[in-house]
Amino acid sequence: MDPYKYFPDRRPNEEVVMLLRRHWHSILRSFLLLVAEFFLPLITIFAFFSYTDFVFEKESPIGIMIILGGSAYYLFIWLFFFSHWIDYYLDVWVVTNQRILNIEQEGLFSRTISELNMEMIQDVTSEMKGKLATILNFGNVYIQTAGEQRRFIFENIPEPRQVASKIIALHQKAVKETAVQEIKDAVAKPLVAKDTISPSQKNETKII
Repeated sequence: MDPYKYFPDRRPNEEVVMLLRRHWHSILRSFLLLVAEFFLPLITIFAFFSYTDFVFEKESPIGIMIILGGSAYYLFIWLFFFSHWIDYYLDVWVVTNQRILNIEQEGLFSRTISELNMEMIQDVTSEMKGKLATILNFGNVYIQTAGEQRRFIFENIPEPRQVASKIIALHQKAVKETAVQEIKDAVAKPLVAKDTISPSQKNETKII
């Protein structure tokens, strides 16, 4: 998988550090529900035919209604699972050495993308609640910012503590690089100003 396809406006020297999705248990519940919904009608029909004298005929009105109803039912549950899978697979958090992208899929035809620069991070907190989250090692990561978007939330991601530690390290590195660049720019400005003095201005200065 190419993580760079999620942001075509890649910045110079920007590298992907982490590509995160929700933990697999989030989609497992939908899959187990799909399996139950798939086999429940079959078991019910089998039990009905086993304990009654009803004879199924495909060409009879009742048989046609059963076939149409069953087809519509299975089509519905497949669409239901597909929508959950799209929501799971396309909800992505991309962490680079310069920023964080929160890509949230809302239905089939709606997507929201939020962006946060590493320098704007104020606090990073990881959270695991419950026995299942502790055993499977998944939870939430809360990122407090200084901008209008007060909080970024990574929901039900694997290894939240390690993710929080990496984001803190990237933030500290980004702050240091920004400070170094500001110092370089401050030192370079007087030199640029001196180089822009024309020869005639230098001669006038000498005459005075």
